[in-house]
Amino acid sequence: MSWSRVITFTPPAANILRVTTKQLTVCIAYLIALAAASWVSNHLETVPQSSAIFLPAGIKLAFVIIFPTRYWPVIWFASRLYAAYLGSFYTQQWHLNLFHGVWQEAIYFAIIFAFKHSRWPPTIKDSKGMLSLILLASVATASKWFLFASSFEFTTWLEGKQLLQYQLNMTLGDLTGSLFIAPFLILCANRYQRAFNLQGGLKLAIAVIAFTLLVLAIYLLRPDIYSLLRLASLLPIIWFSYHFGITGAIFAAAAANGLIILEASISQDATNTYISQLFILTNAATSLLLGAAAAELRQKNKILTVTNLELRALLEKNQQLAIKMVNVQESERKHLSQELHDELGQNLTAFKTELAVLASMTDQRATDIVTALKQNANAMYDSVYHLMHYLRPRELDELGLAKALSQGKFKSLMHKEKMQYTTHLCLNKQLSEEHQIAIYRICQEAVTNCIKHSCASELVISLDSNSDLITLIIQDNGNTVTTASHSGGYGLAFIDERATALGGQCAFSNEQGFTITVTFPS
Repeated sequence: MSWSRVITFTPPAANILRVTTKQLTVCIAYLIALAAASWVSNHLETVPQSSAIFLPAGIKLAFVIIFPTRYWPVIWFASRLYAAYLGSFYTQQWHLNLFHGVWQEAIYFAIIFAFKHSRWPPTIKDSKGMLSLILLASVATASKWFLFASSFEFTTWLEGKQLLQYQLNMTLGDLTGSLFIAPFLILCANRYQRAFNLQGGLKLAIAVIAFTLLVLAIYLLRPDIYSLLRLASLLPIIWFSYHFGITGAIFAAAAANGLIILEASISQDATNTYISQLFILTNAATSLLLGAAAAELRQKNKILTVTNLELRALLEKNQQLAIKMVNVQESERKHLSQELHDELGQNLTAFKTELAVLASMTDQRATDIVTALKQNANAMYDSVYHLMHYLRPRELDELGLAKALSQGKFKSLMHKEKMQYTTHLCLNKQLSEEHQIAIYRICQEAVTNCIKHSCASELVISLDSNSDLITLIIQDNGNTVTTASHSGGYGLAFIDERATALGGQCAFSNEQGFTITVTFPS
């Protein structure tokens, strides 16, 4: 029997105790949060027994969203328990009625359940979740005061427009409290469940505290500009959204709205409180949407950064493969050129010598045949020579790049075609073998295409190299642009491939003739 695995067994009593402890903790935390929010809201009353900024609505919404469904009964029980406490405070009688407003509570929880299990649940992670959260707060508060107004004792003595006005006021009060408190508590719960960046969180905390103290100092020195400060409360939210994403946006909105609520509780002015309510709603909604947009933008930037790094790595790999392919190609060409020179070239030379000897030993009739054979042999030798030069330019090995461009085969070919050939070479740095071969091949292709297709009378090759860049410019005064199809599949595509293989760039222009510009990093 293996004892490497230890099976742990938790007694049912322990499970019950653990679950009960969690439920009790949530209940106590909810009651404390309700008490604190109600105390603040009571100081914001501008109409008796009604608050323009009802913070307990946000506490309730946040708890129901944060905690799973199994915690909802204890949240409902705590709500009725706190309602009984408030009733005893106003009537001096304790009366716990668990079924008071039960349909209202059932519909409220059903709405939140439907949103949480919908395609776009209310979250603070993206713009869709933020919009869902705003919509949920609006639907939940509206259903409370418009569908179940009769269950509230305060509405029994209101009629007609007075009842509608009261319902609108209470709905906006609940909505203001919900959008002020709920996002902040949801964010704190998410940060508690996940690893929090201590350095980033410290920077954010310092920035929020500094912003709060600065606004308080300005208000204490110049209370007459409070309206201007409230009007500018959206600016720090934008700044925090840009620098800290959704977390900064929600914390900044909480700080700004908290200061607005503090001033409203001090002034106790109905008009001022309702205006503050509108600013709180605007700040809360803007912070949610702007923060979500900033968070999504940062996430996409991270994805783009990773993708760019991957593409850069693939590009470097492709360049290495292209360089290797070119090197292998040049090596094979060099080997083939050497074989042609050593085998076929020598044999043709010997054949031409023997034909010359034979011509001196035969009669006139045979001499004519031998002469024709010599001409064929010379043509074969020239073809092999040109083929060897194309496969591997021996003058590049024997003369070097500068003399090969200025005094080699290119010059003789252009003079043979009665074209002016000019080179401007400024080589301040020794070029690698790969760069020399690529430059020679590009010039070779350009000279061949110029002779065959451009109808030009002049060709100029300019080559400049320094510590950072190698620049090759080939320009003729022809009037026909060479394409890849004109040269058996090479042409401009061949030139571009040679440049790309070494990490260079190639550009073509047909203004005032045809110009090829190639640049290589040194």
